[in-house]
Amino acid sequence: MTGGRWALPLLVLLASACSTAQPSPQPSSSPWIVDSRERGGSAAAARLIAHADDLVERGQAQAAHAIYERVLREHPEDPAGATALYGLGRLQADPGSRLRNYRGAHAAFSRLLSEYPHSRWDAEARAWRAVLRDLLSREEESARLKSQIERLRQTDLDLERRR
Repeated sequence: MTGGRWALPLLVLLASACSTAQPSPQPSSSPWIVDSRERGGSAAAARLIAHADDLVERGQAQAAHAIYERVLREHPEDPAGATALYGLGRLQADPGSRLRNYRGAHAAFSRLLSEYPHSRWDAEARAWRAVLRDLLSREEESARLKSQIERLRQTDLDLERRR
């Protein structure tokens, strides 16, 4: 019975510890949901960011895009602008999105780095920008090669006609 003597006090201790502990934030399973709590930012901007993140999660990218833009327009000095730019960049970098615009995504990440140089998105924005720069460079090279192939094909056809 010595084990039973400690059970009740241990249970009381655990119960009191659980009631005073702060809940830890649950990490999102989605890569789109970003933590919109920025130090020194307004609650209104944070709510807008959270709403936009939720819209992205539900597949409403265009509506989310508009809200991220709204945050930047209505809260230009708010630290939540970094999160809005990050969200815009992610939306435009998504290859499956109707909003896909690699140049726009590169511009959003570049703007994030210049306007919010010490944001928590700094490392990720630099990585995204480097990947997008490489992708854009390859796309330009591919377009240049296609143009050269088309010119060579046209030259070949012209030579065949002359024979």
